[in-house]
Amino acid sequence: MSEPVTHRRLEWLDLARGLGVILVVLGHVLSGLTRAGQFPDGPLATWTEYALYTFHMPLFFFLTGLNVPHSLQRGATSFLAAKGWTIAYPYVLWSLLQGGLILALGHDVNLPLSRADLAAIWYRPIGQFWFLYALMLCHLAVVIVPSRRLLAGLSVLGVVAFCAGTMRSGVPQTLHDLPFYVAGLYAHGLTRRAIRSAAAGWSLVVLLWCGFALAVALGGPASRFDALGFASLPACGLGIAATLLMCRLLDGHLRWLATVGGLSMTIYVLHILAGSGIRMVMLRLHAPHDPWLFLGIGVGAGVALPMLAHAVLARLRLLPALGLAPLPRLARHVPPIVSQRLGAAP
Repeated sequence: MSEPVTHRRLEWLDLARGLGVILVVLGHVLSGLTRAGQFPDGPLATWTEYALYTFHMPLFFFLTGLNVPHSLQRGATSFLAAKGWTIAYPYVLWSLLQGGLILALGHDVNLPLSRADLAAIWYRPIGQFWFLYALMLCHLAVVIVPSRRLLAGLSVLGVVAFCAGTMRSGVPQTLHDLPFYVAGLYAHGLTRRAIRSAAAGWSLVVLLWCGFALAVALGGPASRFDALGFASLPACGLGIAATLLMCRLLDGHLRWLATVGGLSMTIYVLHILAGSGIRMVMLRLHAPHDPWLFLGIGVGAGVALPMLAHAVLARLRLLPALGLAPLPRLARHVPPIVSQRLGAAP
């Protein structure tokens, strides 16, 4: 693949990551405010959270799967070594850092933790770090299972077992998201060819988003607002498709959103601390109790403050030590255009 095509491909994928991580921050800030009683826990919050959670995390598994075939070309050992540093290591490090801070704050936070919770992170992830845990399991699965068809079959059986069961967090949630990771593996070649072809029109984007809205309207009551249930899968697929096509059409535009996408790993890791921290500061300063003010500032801080922290840590050359960039010795074995992104996106 020629360099110009690769650059364009990465840019529109970064647009998708940028949009996805902003939706993640929105969902977490909104849910945090409703739990704290600072945003009305009514139909608006319920429908918004349901719509977001149907697809925004499966989107990241799909985007990750798109890049896996390229990364595996350098061998399973190098692949797992890189992922161990940029996925497993930050999972442990930031789980302990964020968990330790929450433990110190005690009842000043919405969801207090105990020392037992921190000791159990090897099988029971805390907070947003379940994503890194599940993603590492997906990376292990693609190396351990020799056949793509077998992996696809197992992933389908897994999501059926997950949706039919009652466990909705921790290790079992990997079963829900593995099919989207595998779909990304299969879509790798298709999206690469789509880059060289004429883009579909905006009418299809509108149609996909309308289909998503209809799927949400039907799936919400049918699933009792379980965003991970059977009835929510159509909304999930349509949301991913609409996001990818829209970002493909926006390729070359909205550079600020692509920048957000390039730093999505740092934003994902730090956004809870940033969003919750700014909410606590606003309460201490006796800010007006306007739910929309808290929501807007919370989302803005959840995106902007981690980006600022990333810039500071990059200047101090601390990103690799904190698991937010690959180690230089690992990056040397990765194509330059790929190594720039390994530590930058979930």
